[in-house]
Amino acid sequence: MSRLLFSAVVVAAIALPAFSRDDKDTKFVKLLNVETGKVLAIADNSTEASAKAVLAKDGDSESLQWKLERDGNFLKMVNRKSKLVLDVFESSRDEGAAVIQWDEKGDDNDNQRWAWSGEGKERRLKSKSSDLVLVADKDGNIVQKKLDEKDKGQLWSVVEVK
Repeated sequence: MSRLLFSAVVVAAIALPAFSRDDKDTKFVKLLNVETGKVLAIADNSTEASAKAVLAKDGDSESLQWKLERDGNFLKMVNRKSKLVLDVFESSRDEGAAVIQWDEKGDDNDNQRWAWSGEGKERRLKSKSSDLVLVADKDGNIVQKKLDEKDKGQLWSVVEVK
């Protein structure tokens, strides 16, 4: 009996760091919109799935911070506060479709994967599923649109969170 109890304690002690580990060792970034100087954020600092991605004034909120995880040739963008991923609403391929945060999907997740388009420090983020790029609409909501080389609102730069 004592061996069994000892084994359970050892297993729990080994597993505990994985569950209690915070993200202090993880690299987070802010995505700065070149045209506005605002950053990619989640509306109202929400942690709810389906909350809209928006432009917001820069600040210290974790809802303004993202972890960019490589997935093959694409990126998965995970919000630091909510732990949800950037997602094109209902997998839409339509121009003007809303971009939200959502639970990560294991399969059929092309609407949650992104790629950089362009060269240099200021580039566009293109959806794997639609080939459309991220931009803010007139109300500051993030949507996807056709790439327009002249539209500076489609350009983003990465700023490391320190």
